Amino acid sequence: MLSKKIVDGCEFVVFDLEWNQPIPGKAYDFDCSTLTGEIIEIGACRYVYENGDLVLKDVFSADVVPAVYTRLHYHVRKVTQKKNSDLKKGQPFEQAYKRFREFCGPDAILVGWGNSDPAMLKMNLKFFGMDHKLGMQFLDLQPIFSFFAGQKGKQRSVEAAVDFYNIEKKDIFHSATADAQYTGEVFEEIFRHNKPSEVISAISSSSVDPDVKNEFSLVGSEAKDAEGALKMVEGFVSVCPLCGKKLEDEISRFRIRKSQYALFSCIEHGELFSRTRIKKNKSGMFYASAVLRFATQTDYYLVASKKEEFDKYGITGAPAVPAEEKNDEIDNL
Repeated sequence: MLSKKIVDGCEFVVFDLEWNQPIPGKAYDFDCSTLTGEIIEIGACRYVYENGDLVLKDVFSADVVPAVYTRLHYHVRKVTQKKNSDLKKGQPFEQAYKRFREFCGPDAILVGWGNSDPAMLKMNLKFFGMDHKLGMQFLDLQPIFSFFAGQKGKQRSVEAAVDFYNIEKKDIFHSATADAQYTGEVFEEIFRHNKPSEVISAISSSSVDPDVKNEFSLVGSEAKDAEGALKMVEGFVSVCPLCGKKLEDEISRFRIRKSQYALFSCIEHGELFSRTRIKKNKSGMFYASAVLRFATQTDYYLVASKKEEFDKYGITGAPAVPAEEKNDEIDNL
């Protein structure tokens, strides 16, 4: 979606959450699908962008006393190294969140590692009857790191990124405050090791509005052949899912094997990535499964690389690498 312009003075709040989960087999007096995780810790670092650098301004930390999941799930206990007694320390979620919002200020861009934290935060706000509109742009730093580290399309943990930049490990991972600080240091290193203009371009093209649905899907009706299946979803991938206006081609539709790709633009809402997969059901009929989402850095790379493959090899795509050659590549790493 259309993103905020990054200029001197822009603020970023790098944040991380830890949450507890319902105990398997335990009965609760509500539907656990409405709260798959209850936040027990919020950590954040506030940065200001100045002259091509990120400058750390402040650190936030809050332990949250859970209201419903008051015993630690065994997996959460193992990962966070917390004890049940730790859950009695801190403050109620409403108070912790109020402090966090005051820390963020009115115009900051939220930054996280992966895209699960904004969704979990909104779920907790909604469950506890609070305003679940965040009102801030969000940047997933994980694909930004992969892009600049030469590992495009690969998912890496915060710890892997810390190792990549030889950042000193001062605290254990899976503490919200420590993970926020590590993520912030990775963010700093990305700016230090690359041209600020290129980093800003990647940020601007990858930040999204977490309050607006950014991915849409449709499974089309049956057809006798692949081309017919694609036509069943053609209308879906031709208009903006938010405003209904006709989309303009940035990279026109092209097909490699069983997948069709494209990059579109909406004058009001920005650029959208499209991928449609052709499938067969048990009856031998074809159908198409289409996804349309507001494009991020990962999507730009994917559609561009697939277009290069299509231009070189056509609809059949690049020849498959024989298994023995793959093994040779692994042996030579």
